[in-house]
Amino acid sequence: MELKQKGANAQIGSFKQLKVSLIWTSAVDLDLMAFYKTKDGRTGGIYSDGYAGGSLGDLNAFPFIQLSGDEGVGATGGDNREELRITKLDDFEELYICALNFTDASGSGSKVFANYDARVEVVTDKGETHNVALDSSQQGSVAVLCKFKSSFMGAELVNDSMVMDLEKFRNTLPGAAALKVQSKVTLASKGDSFAIKPKVVAGKGGNELVINLNWNQETEKPKGFFASLFSGDDEIDLDLGVFVEMNIANPDTNEPFKFCVQPLNQGLLQTGRFNEFPWVHHLGDDRTGAVSAGEFVKVNLEERGNLRRVMVFTYIYEGAANWAQTDGVVSVKAPGCPELIVELGKASTQQTFCAICWIDFLADGSVKVTKCATFHEDHVDCDRTYGWGLKWVAGSKD
Repeated sequence: MELKQKGANAQIGSFKQLKVSLIWTSAVDLDLMAFYKTKDGRTGGIYSDGYAGGSLGDLNAFPFIQLSGDEGVGATGGDNREELRITKLDDFEELYICALNFTDASGSGSKVFANYDARVEVVTDKGETHNVALDSSQQGSVAVLCKFKSSFMGAELVNDSMVMDLEKFRNTLPGAAALKVQSKVTLASKGDSFAIKPKVVAGKGGNELVINLNWNQETEKPKGFFASLFSGDDEIDLDLGVFVEMNIANPDTNEPFKFCVQPLNQGLLQTGRFNEFPWVHHLGDDRTGAVSAGEFVKVNLEERGNLRRVMVFTYIYEGAANWAQTDGVVSVKAPGCPELIVELGKASTQQTFCAICWIDFLADGSVKVTKCATFHEDHVDCDRTYGWGLKWVAGSKD
C-alpha cells in the first residue's frame, strides 16, 4: 500500500516487530532517523552514532527501537538501505520517521529529495507493506516522512510529509534540538580533543582519513606565502609527516611496528602505501608552498584496526623558523564526520619542528584527535620527548 498524499494513513494494529527501511540507489548520503515525544513528555531521537551524541537505540529496553547503521557513505550510489526495527510503541505519543540528506546538510548543497529515488518502506510482522516516497520538490536537507500514532485500535501510520532546512527541523520536531551536523570543529588549545566515528563501508571507496597541511597564500607573493619569512630571497620548505604506531608486531622485536612517513628518499616506508602495508601514504612534497592545496597524508580506514596511533608533525626542511607568520593549519577529514581543524598557532620560537596532534584509532572504530602543538629542535628531539624510540639518519629529497 502506498501512502501518496500528506495525511494518508494506514492502521498497523498490534505487532511484535515493525521494520522501517530507507531505500535509495542515488549517489547521496541519506540518514534514517526517528524522533519522538512520549506520553509523559520526554523527547529524544534515534540516529547514527556517527553524529555527536547519536544512539542506535535498543530493541529490548526503552525506546524499543534500533537503527541498523549507515549506508551511502561518501555519497556512494548503489543498493543503499538503512533500517529501523521497532518492537513497542506503547510509550509514545508520536514517533516521527525522518531522512536527513547528510551530503547537503554538511555542505552547501541545495538539491531536493525529488532528485533521488528514495522511499521509506514499513513492513509489519504480518507481511503488510506500506510505502512513502521521498519525491518532494521543496528545498531542504531534512524530510519528515511519516509518523506513528497510538490509538485504541493500536498503531497508526500517517504520511506526514514535510521538507525543511536543518535549523527549522531542529526547532520543530520533538527531540531534534540535540541533533548537530557540524561541518568543522576547531581544536583551539593544547590538550583539546574530539572523537569522530567515520562512516566506513568496505569496498565502496572513499574510506580514507585525509590529513592536510596548508597555510596562507598571498597573490602578491607568487613564490608562496613563506617567501615573506626571510630577510633575503630564500624560500621556506615546510613539510608534513606522521609518526605511525601499529597494532601489528614486528616479528624481529615482538614490539609494535613504529616508523615515520614523510617526503624523503629513504625507502618505501618514507612515503608509505595506501592499499598495502602500512596503509598510510604521503601524497607528495610541496617544496615552496606554491601548491594551494598544501600537502596530504591519507590513511586507509578499512585497515584502521591495524593502526594504534599517529602523530602528525611539520618541520622546516630549509629556511629559518618564523611560525608566528605562517598561519599553518592542519585539517583532519573522515567520511560522514565534521572536519577537525588544528592551528599551529603563533609561537615565537627558533625551533624548526612542530608536533601538531595525536590521532588515536580506538577499538570501537572511532578516531580521537588531540592537539599537542609542541615545538622541538628536530625529529630526534621530538622522538625523545614522546618516546617513539626510532633510529634516525640524515635524509634528503634529492
